[in-house]
Amino acid sequence: MNVIDQEGRTALHYAAAEGDSDKIKVLLAEGLDPSLPDADGFTPLHFAAQGGSGRVVRALAEAGVALEAENKHGNSPLFVAVMSYRGESNSAVEALRSLGADPDHANRYGRSPRQSAFLIANYDVARFFKDQA
Repeated sequence: MNVIDQEGRTALHYAAAEGDSDKIKVLLAEGLDPSLPDADGFTPLHFAAQGGSGRVVRALAEAGVALEAENKHGNSPLFVAVMSYRGESNSAVEALRSLGADPDHANRYGRSPRQSAFLIANYDVARFFKDQA
């Protein structure tokens, strides 16, 4: 079921990157593994977080994925969402936080999503974390 390309990705990784929650549900129903990391340790949840899709984040969470899964740098999906945020929507950040993702989960360099939001002057997300504290 889990056909993997040369980068270690399945159709689920690509559907998550595209923000296609309907396709995610179909692929999950077909039995694809939502926790399978690619060659860099990115799970489909990392791709959903990077794309900013709260709907895809929630669909993957319903399938039981680990919210604190780490890529090869130790970055959680919430960390990826914070670093990828470009001002359109906080939906991935909001979804991950409402599901219980830890804003203080540090990567292997000692940086957490909360710290990173402040460090990169991502004030919208930093304000969100302050309000959630």
